[in-house]
Amino acid sequence: MSGFTDYHAHFVYGVDDGARTREEMFAMLDAAAADGVTRLFATSHSTPGMEPFPRDVYQRHLDFARAYCAEKGYDLMLESGSELLYTPAAAYAAAEHSLVTLGGTDWVLLEFVPDVAAAEVETALRQITGSGYRVLLAHIERYPRLARSGALPRLKEQYGIRCQVNAATVLEGGFFQRRKLDRWLKDGLVDAISSDAHNCTTRATRMQAAYERLCGILGQPDADALTGRNNALLLTP
Repeated sequence: MSGFTDYHAHFVYGVDDGARTREEMFAMLDAAAADGVTRLFATSHSTPGMEPFPRDVYQRHLDFARAYCAEKGYDLMLESGSELLYTPAAAYAAAEHSLVTLGGTDWVLLEFVPDVAAAEVETALRQITGSGYRVLLAHIERYPRLARSGALPRLKEQYGIRCQVNAATVLEGGFFQRRKLDRWLKDGLVDAISSDAHNCTTRATRMQAAYERLCGILGQPDADALTGRNNALLLTP
């Protein structure tokens, strides 16, 4: 497989705020295949302590998606996963080794509420990595207090985390947002660009367009690494 790896997408229908119907899920898979994605993680939302993750429904609908890709002949590997919203209960779930991981590895895709403070992020990382998990931090551009704190380089080094940015962020935003992102990219703070796709319209997959802009900013080798192109995989078992 020589296409993109998308670590963050909400295409499994009927589970969260992503695809609502089987037909919408199939349309999102069509779009991902057309966008050059060859490895796609099904990261439906999970919120420990607030609502149970519907594992049976999730797995059944992911199986439908895999069968559809096989029927269409897509070179598209679908991986399991979840986008974990941090709550205090997440620490207990981590200690019980019950978090939903990415593709059967020990990596979890972790998100926070937008106004999260750097100290709370560090507490969460200490708890979750201390239970044996590794963390891919979802859409770091959404945490302004974390960015202002300047703590991200230290957290990356201390806890071995990786950081993901949405493809839309690479392509959109004003002058100051783009300047901040370009600085993060050049400083090596971003490890993966993913779609965070929820539908085919307002939050669609845009991996190819993001890749082309990254090539212009950083050059093709770094753009390949950030988009998981040519099997440049970020997450190891």
